[in-house]
Amino acid sequence: MSHDAPTLTTTFNKVRVCLFALLLIVMLTACGSSGPSEAPTPTPLPTPVVPEKPTYIVARGTVTRSLEFTGRVSPVEQQELFFRTDGFVRSVYVARDDRVRAGDRLADLEIGELENQLAQARLDLAQVENQSADALAEAKIALEKARLQLQKALAEDTQADVTAKEIALINAQEELKRAQDEYDKAVHRPWEPDQVLDSYKRALTQAERNLTIAQAEYDRALAAQQSHAYDIELLKQEVALAELQLARLQGEGEQPVDLDIEQAKLDVKKIEDQIAAASLIAPFDGRVLSLNIRAGSSVQGFKVVAIVGDPETLEITADLDAGDVSELSVNQLASIRLRNRPEADLAGVVRQLPYVGGDAANTADADTAVHIALNDSSVSLELGELATVIVVLEKKDSVLWLPPAAIRSFQGRDFVVIQAGDTQRRVDVRLGIKGADRVEILDGAEEGQVVVGP
Repeated sequence: MSHDAPTLTTTFNKVRVCLFALLLIVMLTACGSSGPSEAPTPTPLPTPVVPEKPTYIVARGTVTRSLEFTGRVSPVEQQELFFRTDGFVRSVYVARDDRVRAGDRLADLEIGELENQLAQARLDLAQVENQSADALAEAKIALEKARLQLQKALAEDTQADVTAKEIALINAQEELKRAQDEYDKAVHRPWEPDQVLDSYKRALTQAERNLTIAQAEYDRALAAQQSHAYDIELLKQEVALAELQLARLQGEGEQPVDLDIEQAKLDVKKIEDQIAAASLIAPFDGRVLSLNIRAGSSVQGFKVVAIVGDPETLEITADLDAGDVSELSVNQLASIRLRNRPEADLAGVVRQLPYVGGDAANTADADTAVHIALNDSSVSLELGELATVIVVLEKKDSVLWLPPAAIRSFQGRDFVVIQAGDTQRRVDVRLGIKGADRVEILDGAEEGQVVVGP
């Protein structure tokens, strides 16, 4: 018995140690399974790719500044025709493309009443030619009346009305530009409601209508000014006739001139002039290039209704604004490329320029086109064909240049960013000729330098 007791105690202790170890293992396992799970490792965001800025090399070469515009093949000799009075077309005697001779009547207005007046005026003239009763008092009164009418006509300032209408036209053009700019800005603002866009659109439409009205009023003022000039010339003739009549009536030993006869002749001439103003007459031999009237249609005085030209000799014409015209001069060389035949450039010369200042620019029949003649007369042109015309205004060889995209500007300062190794620096530059794809560098950069674009 004394030997078994220690053995049982030792065995029990070993079992207890094993159970404790097993329990500890179970607890540790339970703690590990019930604990919080590991957070997943976040995926890193990709680094944004910074686009490389373009670079340019300061080069040496030729820089040109050119004026490029679109022209149309037209006859060298052509003239726009218009009636010199308002009215309704009575008859049209030709059609488009018809050949006409100088002096041919192309169309006329409803002048039945004028024709009756002319017949009556001629009868009156025939009657007064048979009369010999002259009166000095009547001659004095007629002269004074003619002078007063002339003074009254000279006192009328038609230029003021033309100037006012011209200012109104300029204001209407500026208003249309503002309305167009506001509408364009609104269209590019996607948050603008439709009602706002509609209001801008209505404002733009109204501005266009106002411009049309202003243009019509300006044209009418010019026509009235021209008509007033004719009236003054007629009044001067009346004064001259009245003075001659009075001088002969007061003279001794001279055959007096019957003022009534002269007045009757003047009446006939005046009506004949009115009939001529209501007729469209061919100014030279040629062809009807344009005709936009028909019998019964209404026309305005001094508004172009037909064009007569000689299609045998052609050139290129273009309507340019005054700023572009001022850059050109007669005999300047031009490069011409026909739109329908772009395979070759043709050589030409500026033959004629419009007069851009003074009263001549305001006359109804003033030539406002730039005329370009081809150097090679054997080149066959087609009437109405479009052409691109390039006139070199300035040219320099062997100068430093950069493309326009390489040059930056801020508050009137022109500069470039020069790349030197890993460093960049801003340098002010002084510019010369500015062409479409090359700008002359007068100072600030050197040949071969690398310039970083914006």
